Amino acid sequence: MCVGPERYDSNMCTSQAFESPAGPSAPGLVANGLAEAEWLDSDQWEQWEEECEAGDVLAASDGERGRGDAEVQRSPWQRMMRVFPFDPRPVDASDVADSDLLGVLREGEAMISQIAARQAQALVELRRRRLVGQAAAHPHPDGVCPGACCDDDGWVATEVGAQMGLSDRQVAGRIDTALLLSRHLAVATALSSGQVQSWTATRLLDHLSTLSTYVSDDRLAEVERATVAWLLTKPRTVGQLNARMRRLILAARAAARGGAACDPAPPGHADRGVSITPASTPGLAELVALLPEADALAIRATLQALGHDPVDAHDPRSAQQRQADLLVTMVTGSPGLCGRAEDGRCALHPPVQIQVRLDVTVPVDSLSGGPQPARVPGYGDLPAASAREVTTGAWGGTCSARPLVYDPATGRLLGLGAGGVRMVWVDELPAGRGYEHSATLDAAVRLRDGTCRAPGCLRPAARCDCDHVVPYPNGPTTLSNSCSLCRRHHRLKTHAPGWAMSMRADGEVTWTTPTGWQVTTHPYDYRPPQDGPLPDPDPPPF
Repeated sequence: MCVGPERYDSNMCTSQAFESPAGPSAPGLVANGLAEAEWLDSDQWEQWEEECEAGDVLAASDGERGRGDAEVQRSPWQRMMRVFPFDPRPVDASDVADSDLLGVLREGEAMISQIAARQAQALVELRRRRLVGQAAAHPHPDGVCPGACCDDDGWVATEVGAQMGLSDRQVAGRIDTALLLSRHLAVATALSSGQVQSWTATRLLDHLSTLSTYVSDDRLAEVERATVAWLLTKPRTVGQLNARMRRLILAARAAARGGAACDPAPPGHADRGVSITPASTPGLAELVALLPEADALAIRATLQALGHDPVDAHDPRSAQQRQADLLVTMVTGSPGLCGRAEDGRCALHPPVQIQVRLDVTVPVDSLSGGPQPARVPGYGDLPAASAREVTTGAWGGTCSARPLVYDPATGRLLGLGAGGVRMVWVDELPAGRGYEHSATLDAAVRLRDGTCRAPGCLRPAARCDCDHVVPYPNGPTTLSNSCSLCRRHHRLKTHAPGWAMSMRADGEVTWTTPTGWQVTTHPYDYRPPQDGPLPDPDPPPF
């Protein structure tokens, strides 16, 4: 892959001196990258492409070589350039095949990941050199600087920031990530080969850093390898990664403290607070509150309950806008600047009289007092102390919990209930008598799915349509012929040419794209964290 005056081998993670067709002193290419190298004429572009292709071939696996597939032996750079020639001028893509356009997006993302890995290597090396120079200029016998002459990173953040138009804080964050990457070989290898996206790798490194507080180095390395392998089995979203790692971290934290039953109050409570910063959109500001999880969940549930429906037929606001206006009303006692006068009835002065239901997942054997922790769909696992606060109704009776019972062996939803109301078991649900789903069947479909069942979509099922997979009346109104689809993916399933979906009795949904690629999504897995590598949690209700 060619970047400036260097040729990087995407397989070996090394660089070699490379002289551009215009000579070694071409300022546009060296200073600003390929996008501004417009001084090259057509012949020079062709020469540049030939030299790139001559020295940048990605090694294929033995199985791929056995197939004799020339395409898999091309690097991401070559595969992308085959569709869109290396030229800064606009390219007519009207005759490019759909599969090639998808390939450009995929290979381009791989190239971005490879470049991010090289940047991290460069940042670590530059930091090392500046620290060596700092130590030589300001030697301290005990290695501790008594004054302000030294910097933890050798002042490299300011140097790099001045070159790239970034603040010291932004560069410091990149340094932290680069140092973590240098200590996690499996993540570094996957990023350097373009197999994971840079943001996915960054989030995984953050999670591994947190997990290192509770587990040994050997266990951390095992989790790293298992998680990277999990990421590479099929495309995964960052939300899916966050859900998986959160479950592992909470399990490790509970184990380090003697189990969930002995788990003390979460130590992060001391960090609670509120901050406000200007938003990128003029006229708006970001209000961020760090709260104990039980309090945050109660606020979210209350806002969702109050802001679910418009105040009248002429209310043009979205649910998110109503919730924002109601938050102002509830705190200040009067409607916000963009609110409605009717919002005033929700001001908590005196406390508003509402009942909010919060779903809490429970393994079936815990109905008789088992020790496994609880979870809140749409949020994730809770430390034991937070779970106890939620399930005991710590908000003055305005919020109650509804148990969702599941099979701990499969993670499949078995039944649902509400306080003293009897349990409703999903296998006993009758078919609907017409097109409309009954309230209980509708709830069972959404609770089984957790989110929209389209690949990678994380919209909560509570905000989705309950759709017939085989349209009614050709298909029945049953649990095995219904799934949750957000409005966008409902429209795609119904109207997009070339798309198809099917559903099995166990709730698995298989999608077929216009290019023939198939991907399967699964009902939400309600199981708690496992000791070993986690089962596939597709799709988490985040």
